[in-house]
Amino acid sequence: MKFGSQLKDAVNPEWQAAYVDYDGLKKKLRKAEKDNPFSEKDETEFVELLDANLEKVYAFHQEKMEDIRARTDHWTEVIMSQLPREDAVEEMGKIQENINFIADDINRLARYSRINYTGFLKIVKKHDRHTNYVLRPMFMVRLNQCPFWNENNEELLLKLSQLFDRVRQGGKTMSFKQPSMQEWATAAGLNNNTQQHASSSARTVVKRFFVQPDNVLELKTYVLRHLPVLVYRDVTSKKDNIDPPISTLYLDNVDLDAYSARVEAAPGSQIIRLRWYGSATNNRSIAIEQRTLREDNGATELKERFVIKDKYVYDFLAGGDAYLTKYAQKLRVTSGKTDEDVANFESLVKRVQHTIVQDKLQPIVRTYYKRTAFQIPGDNTVRMALDTDLCFIREDTGMFDKVVRRTDEQWRRTDVDTQFPFADIQREEDVSRYPFATFEIKLDLAPGESQPDWITELEESPILEEAFDFNKFVHGVAVMFDTRVALLPYWLAQMGDDLNDLPVLPSQEPSVMHKRASPEPASSASQSKAGAVSSEDVSERTGLTTKAKQPSTSYTTFPKLSDSPTHAYPSTSSSAGADQGVAHQLIQSVGNALRHLFFAQPTPTQQNQYEDVVLPPGVKVPKKVITPLRVEPKVFFANERTYFAWMSFGTLMATFSVALFNAGDAVGKISGVVYTLVAVSTLIYGAGLYYRRRDLIRQRAPGPYDETTGPTVICMALLFAVGLNLYLKLTVQAPTLLYL
Repeated sequence: MKFGSQLKDAVNPEWQAAYVDYDGLKKKLRKAEKDNPFSEKDETEFVELLDANLEKVYAFHQEKMEDIRARTDHWTEVIMSQLPREDAVEEMGKIQENINFIADDINRLARYSRINYTGFLKIVKKHDRHTNYVLRPMFMVRLNQCPFWNENNEELLLKLSQLFDRVRQGGKTMSFKQPSMQEWATAAGLNNNTQQHASSSARTVVKRFFVQPDNVLELKTYVLRHLPVLVYRDVTSKKDNIDPPISTLYLDNVDLDAYSARVEAAPGSQIIRLRWYGSATNNRSIAIEQRTLREDNGATELKERFVIKDKYVYDFLAGGDAYLTKYAQKLRVTSGKTDEDVANFESLVKRVQHTIVQDKLQPIVRTYYKRTAFQIPGDNTVRMALDTDLCFIREDTGMFDKVVRRTDEQWRRTDVDTQFPFADIQREEDVSRYPFATFEIKLDLAPGESQPDWITELEESPILEEAFDFNKFVHGVAVMFDTRVALLPYWLAQMGDDLNDLPVLPSQEPSVMHKRASPEPASSASQSKAGAVSSEDVSERTGLTTKAKQPSTSYTTFPKLSDSPTHAYPSTSSSAGADQGVAHQLIQSVGNALRHLFFAQPTPTQQNQYEDVVLPPGVKVPKKVITPLRVEPKVFFANERTYFAWMSFGTLMATFSVALFNAGDAVGKISGVVYTLVAVSTLIYGAGLYYRRRDLIRQRAPGPYDETTGPTVICMALLFAVGLNLYLKLTVQAPTLLYL
């Protein structure tokens, strides 16, 4: 689709006059496209019109942002002035409806900014390609002076989060006290205690998804309607932050044993990593975590962690005991700590350090991302985390090449910290910037409890793309060391040949309010409810269903047909009944073939191919991504060429049959009639095939486009005509007696 058509489809009717006049700017360039000289006067007029459009878009964006801020402040004052009452449900509902309008306007304004920004870049590119003037460098400076495309909505989202939460609380103000780093990590699911079950009967469901960068803001505003955002207090800058930067350093050896074991999901496989928030320099809260896949259930992990200071990390990784001695002594004098606590701490530290030294583990890859966490404080029922600006950075030094990335007595690269997108790295191949965000949902559900409806609606929306069992460590090693790993994770297939390509999502203008098309809504709904099964382990599967014989799918599944397909068999009670059964089957088969030919309806044989299949535990039907297909003109031309080929064959056959009938003897006349029937059938078949395929192409249907029955029947008919002609010529002694 050309951008002009895309812009028309994306225009908000209420704001139509405020969009970039892309067609008007294109008209100014028509003169240059026709190989006419683009004069200085033409250039001046184009630049003036372009600048006027830029000013118009920027002014409209600023006006809308001021309106959104004013409405946000207004409803904040309204809620603050409301006294908590039990009968204020209706009043709070009206307030929430107005806050929903604010969130919708934020999303609309973000889409408005993206489409106009794209329009400006495309028209400038077209200008530089068709004229002798270079406008892009100067225009980029001008564009930076009107930053409608680079609005920071962090403060606005925080206010929306507070507004939504106060409405949910019935007007009572929730405490938005900024948690410390340890509290924030615990709430985000990084603390070991949050990974354990509150009771043996509860179950935890973890789901992971990919998110297009353009859909991040809409996803945030949707989640904020149900969960507040957690606020991180940056101690160094003394500022509130809803998306703190997180860095994670993974360890592995030269043989990549940890990667190989994890990509195969081997029970007992371990990953040791270091994680910290913000800058690593002089960081006092670097968490060392050991994650082990359980022997009894490979889908769950045992997580153990302890906190260490930056200055002790290198000595610890090298096998030194400075950290253990210092912190064990500190624990002994800490009130509330028993000798058993100290012994458990020493055992954990020694066990992790022994694994590092024995397996010769070294820093190999680092991940960096910004995490926005959503959770009601103190309630672990629903937790969500959105990771953006994800990057993978090589940390190995001297392992696979002679490049020194870490200097002596350094446990990490010093040229990499929090300077996203890390443009200062000298070797560009040392960094891989992930082109989209990741979204994680964690649910703590009681036995028989199903997930909230709003989460189901979110999962079925086109802004999420399933990322089954996605793992940052596995993906980072696979991307950075693709020539050295023996196995690759299967989700790389979603990204095509180029690992930086985005997976194709189903909609150009995604919205949570528009669900994915599903062939069997009732079946999908029943499947989602069937997942409420008690389990003692944390289920790391992306679907709620845990039954072994029922496929779990969040998006679409094969059409559910009858469990046992029935076929009409002829009755053997009498010959008349048998004849009627055969005749009925023959008529039904001919009818199915005609419907398939002219109306593109699948035959019963094709339908039976989609019967339900019993899948093994943990295996699910892969989601079929339905994308908006772009039909090229050559597709229609190919269909026409095929039609003309059939017409040529049929016309040639008809000409031959008419000549044979007019100039031949009795045998020639009979053969001419048979050839004429074959020719007419070919012409009718070719026309029907052409119109059927044309309708399928216009509907952008996936098919089927192939046809085996028609050509086979025509070939057999032609073979019969030739054989009949030969038979009559050889067996009829006096053809003049049959002359008509």
